[in-house]
Amino acid sequence: MDTLQIQINELRDKIDRLHNLIEQISNQIKELSSQKAKVREQESYSLPKFSTKINQCIAHEGQPDYQLTHKDILVDDNSSTNSTNSNTDNLAPDTQIRRLTAQLTAAYNRIAALEEQLLTYRIHS
Repeated sequence: MDTLQIQINELRDKIDRLHNLIEQISNQIKELSSQKAKVREQESYSLPKFSTKINQCIAHEGQPDYQLTHKDILVDDNSSTNSTNSNTDNLAPDTQIRRLTAQLTAAYNRIAALEEQLLTYRIHS
């Protein structure tokens, strides 16, 4: 395997791990949100505006076709496919690397945003 293909595979693995981390953080936010709902009944303050976005994500989580998306992520048919995917075989290696790097960057940004939301919920708790 040439080094370019190895880099592409490594980037795919990183993206898959980041998607898993995003799902875990979303689950933590969902748990905190449900705990917060109980506390919210007793208190009169409101949560920040991003709570509606979180609730939309949580509402879709139970659906089998739901997948995490972000405006900066170019969505493949299946993010956890191996290197035999015919769609990526047609792309030039430079394009694949740029695409995977963009997805990786977007995933890091999404994780940072979710962590910030998680901290905000903990502060308000």
